Amino acid sequence: MKFSILILSLIYLGNTYCQQAADYFPQTNGYKWNYRLLILDSLNNPVPGMTFSRIDSSAFLDDYKGKNAYYIPTKTGPQETIQFQPFMDTNYVHLSGSDGYEYYKISELEFILSLIDSTTLSNLLPFIGLFESFSDWYLSYRFSQNVNQQYLIATFDTTIFFDSLEIPLRFNVNGKRLQDENLETAIGPFLCKKFLKTSTVNYLIVLPPPLPPIVVPIFTVLDTVWIAPDNWIVKEIIPSTNIDLTFINLGEYNIPGLKREIVSEITSAERNPDENFTFNLNQNYPNPFNPSTKIKFNIKEYGYVSLKIYDVLGREVVNLFEGELNAGNHEVLFNIGQREFDMSTGVYFYTLEFSGIDTDLNYRETKKMLLIK
Repeated sequence: MKFSILILSLIYLGNTYCQQAADYFPQTNGYKWNYRLLILDSLNNPVPGMTFSRIDSSAFLDDYKGKNAYYIPTKTGPQETIQFQPFMDTNYVHLSGSDGYEYYKISELEFILSLIDSTTLSNLLPFIGLFESFSDWYLSYRFSQNVNQQYLIATFDTTIFFDSLEIPLRFNVNGKRLQDENLETAIGPFLCKKFLKTSTVNYLIVLPPPLPPIVVPIFTVLDTVWIAPDNWIVKEIIPSTNIDLTFINLGEYNIPGLKREIVSEITSAERNPDENFTFNLNQNYPNPFNPSTKIKFNIKEYGYVSLKIYDVLGREVVNLFEGELNAGNHEVLFNIGQREFDMSTGVYFYTLEFSGIDTDLNYRETKKMLLIK
């Protein structure tokens, strides 16, 4: 009898240990995640030609907003330019026992928002501001949660203003641990923890007290995540979302979906710079901008320089400068009000290329800018 109790105790302790969140996160600084991003249409099929890359890197462990957090620099863009891009944002993960926390912020929506036309985006701006106000730590992943048992991640009642309208809203985020799943990936097979996060924005019809408000769903976002031992997130699917704003006469919209999956490596034709060559491309200022912004850069020697702007698909939008320049500091003003540019609100990349005329030096660097009309 005592032997049976001992065996059962060991099994219980083993299962408890396996549920620890830290077992699912790489413990080595500098660990790199390479992802392929597929944009999904209204039927949740991949859109041809709309494939992007994302690179995350585990940098260090330090305090962030009151929690001991893993700092994860991240960048997203076309495969052709992703290696040239700097890390433009940082995500944060806090692990405690069997719980995995994420710090939510609006920049995580930036990539999807960059794919939306300017008219739709302008109508959604009040709701985007709603998400921005929720930046905080949230317990997203409960590794020891019973399978298919829902748990609350966050809930808020708030009000937004659109023109002369006052719109009361309720925002709910619920989590659910699904059945563990064996997943074949580009970096190997894993028995993954699988989670579903459901985010819903509801319109509240306020009734006289003591009657509770009537809750009318506006839109719901489903987010399914696969988390592998020692690797964290290896797959994520966010189906396309239909947003119904007919209650304020703004129609209905479909927001593209997103599929993220781990890949073994992202390659591009990155050039190898001379370590002794001083070359600096600064972040444009102001950023975000409308209608103008300045781009400053420095080159050490005389050479041929081109400065171009690309959209998120890697297509050239504007050729700002192309020609020979002397060594030193340079500045280019980009003003969409002075030229006829077909540029809508969204994320763009500007790339500076240098080729030495008297030497074999060449260099390329890309940074991200945000236009808000």
